[in-house]
Amino acid sequence: MDAMINRRIRSLCFFLLMVSKSFGQTSDSIPKAVPYRILGNDTLQAYIFEPAVRSGDRPVILLFHGGAWRIGEAAWTFNRAKAFAEKGMVAISIDYRLANNGMSPADGVEDACFAFEWTRKHAKELGIDTKRVAGYGVSAGGHLVAAAALLPSVKGVKIGDVSRPDVLLLFSPPLNLANDGYFISIMAGKGNAADYSPLAFVGKNLPPTLIIQGALEYLSRGRPSVVEKSKHPE
Repeated sequence: MDAMINRRIRSLCFFLLMVSKSFGQTSDSIPKAVPYRILGNDTLQAYIFEPAVRSGDRPVILLFHGGAWRIGEAAWTFNRAKAFAEKGMVAISIDYRLANNGMSPADGVEDACFAFEWTRKHAKELGIDTKRVAGYGVSAGGHLVAAAALLPSVKGVKIGDVSRPDVLLLFSPPLNLANDGYFISIMAGKGNAADYSPLAFVGKNLPPTLIIQGALEYLSRGRPSVVEKSKHPE
C-alpha cells in the first residue's frame, strides 16, 4: 500500500513540476469571462487565464475560493490563477452558488462537478489535456474540490469521471463534516451532512492530493485521516 501512496506522490509532483515546456508570462493579465452554467436568472462564470504559449495539450487547473460556503467570489483566486498561468497552465477561477437564499453547500458541490465537466467538454477551445485537470480550493473551496473528487453522488445524481478532478491541491479544506454543527445548519435540511463529508469516501479512488493546513484548524484535521484511509480503505 505504501507503494501506491508513493506513486500518487510522484504523480502529483510530476503534474506540478512538468506543467508545460514553457514558463513564460501569461498572454493577458485580465481573465476572459465565459458563462459555464446558467440557472434561471443566475449565470455562473468561468474566468480563464491563458499562458503565453498555446498548444492543444496543456494542463488546466480550476480554482475555487473560500468563504465558509456563504461569502466570497471568484476574484479572490485571481492572483493564484495568474501564477499558475505563468507556469504554463490554463487557470480558471470558478463562480459557484453560495449557501444563501435557499441554497446549500450541496449546490456548490453540484456547480464544482459541472465546472469540471464543462472544462473537459470544451477541451478543444481551451487547448487542454482532459487527463490533466486539477482542482485547487481554499477552505470551503477545498471542500468543493474534494467532494467533486470523492463523493459518489450530489443531490441524488451520480458523479461521473468527467466531473471529477485528476489532482487535488487543497488549502485548509474542511473534510470531516458529518457531525459539524455549522455545516449541518447551512445544509438547511437540503441533504444529510454526512453525504457531503469527503473524509467518509476516501479510499483507493483518491487522486494524487496535496493538503496544506494549519496545526490548530479543527475542521481541517482530516489530513492524517485521509492518509490512513487511503492506505487502508474499508
